[in-house]
Amino acid sequence: METLRLNFDAEILGVPRTFIIEVPYQNGIVATSEFCPTKLLSGTVDLMAAVRGETLDSFIVDCRRQLIAMSKISEVETDLDIHIGGLMAVVMEHLSRNKRIFFGDLLIYVDCFSLLLKAAGVNKAEIRTIYPRVTKTIVDLYSEYVDSSIEGLPFKGSRSESELTALVAL
Repeated sequence: METLRLNFDAEILGVPRTFIIEVPYQNGIVATSEFCPTKLLSGTVDLMAAVRGETLDSFIVDCRRQLIAMSKISEVETDLDIHIGGLMAVVMEHLSRNKRIFFGDLLIYVDCFSLLLKAAGVNKAEIRTIYPRVTKTIVDLYSEYVDSSIEGLPFKGSRSESELTALVAL
């Protein structure tokens, strides 16, 4: 697996910024799950090889959408607020288009959010703490629209909900 280095430029709060994201890449797929807790990737089995990803083109689009949303934010208290605003805009846009979001798709958006945080210089340990908390907040806000699987099973009451709740409680 090779490492891909991608540059994204955006004007945030009127200041031009470059976000450099490095991700594992193989056979057209970008591994996005660097900060996702293993339990959310693999279930109750602690598989260190559990990885999630998406095509390079989809990854670039997902990151750009968050950056575009971030560039439209004019007032915030912290850099983290800008990133959360970008993530929330992408999730809400997804919901407006599809009326539902699969938990795996939500995690891809949170993966992109986390990688953008890393590119902004946020400490990796802090990102690992933020990841499940932001994910749980989104799931709680939109619980009736989150499905745990493509079969349309509700997220509420799923194993993934239990895992996520346990991670946030730590």
